[in-house]
Amino acid sequence: MNQRITHLLSFCILIFSSFTSNAITLSTWNMEWLTLNPVEKFSSSERHEQDFEQLNNYFVQSNSQILAFQEVDSLEAIKKVVGNEYHIFLSDRSSNSKKQFGDINQYTGFAIHRSISVSDPRDFSLLPKKKSSKLRYATYVIATIEKQPVHLLSVHLKSGCLGQKKKSYACSTLELQTKELTDWINEREKNNDAYLILGDFNHTLAHPRSWLWKNIDNQTAETPYLLTEGTKGSCTVKQWKRGWPKYTTFTRLIDHGVTNMSESRFNVTQQSFEQDDVKKYQLTDHCPILFEYN
Repeated sequence: MNQRITHLLSFCILIFSSFTSNAITLSTWNMEWLTLNPVEKFSSSERHEQDFEQLNNYFVQSNSQILAFQEVDSLEAIKKVVGNEYHIFLSDRSSNSKKQFGDINQYTGFAIHRSISVSDPRDFSLLPKKKSSKLRYATYVIATIEKQPVHLLSVHLKSGCLGQKKKSYACSTLELQTKELTDWINEREKNNDAYLILGDFNHTLAHPRSWLWKNIDNQTAETPYLLTEGTKGSCTVKQWKRGWPKYTTFTRLIDHGVTNMSESRFNVTQQSFEQDDVKKYQLTDHCPILFEYN
């Protein structure tokens, strides 16, 4: 059977099975320089058709009706991963030329199945006092899940402050971004809104001594649930170092879900890549995190 037809049948079966049950799956996935216009200085930005097909295979397998993505350069690029049955909400920064880089951009956003009702409020910067900042906007949508509006954010926080807090630009920036997030959380709580923040926090929030999670705890009126607190990680990826591939397995998560919704209704897992696929294809340097909501 033609490979494309096989992929289409698999996709239809998964979508049918998910929409005839009460469960809905949300996911977060950092797509690592996903673009149709690769830049030489970023080796992982160069993907061929078979790479996009394999990324699509993993997306279909995830059975996600709502995907929060990061590091996507264009609508056309993410559509090659999710297909045509999804509405794409790309960061508002993508429509502001003053907030873009000239060669390649890393936008946050959502891909949401067309069967789900969605509204699209204005996105906001996580560094509002830094007017010239071109990074780290939070993509904001409101999706109807089980007849309830759920406020969703897709975020990509500052890298370089993975664990222990240091006197560094990275850690101070991460702290500022978290303050913006907790202000948004408090606004949701004030309005009795259900919310879910998904994305790449670039920090091991689940570590028992995470200073960042303590900040979130202290700065929110109602402490949210860290849905990934007990999620096991084993993500083998390919990274490029001076033009050569390096294979690394990460066991601590930096992609997370934070919510005020009942944590007992979520089943959270990491979707790992097959090692042969990691070697053969240009996938991503993050594995998707799946949040099945029952």
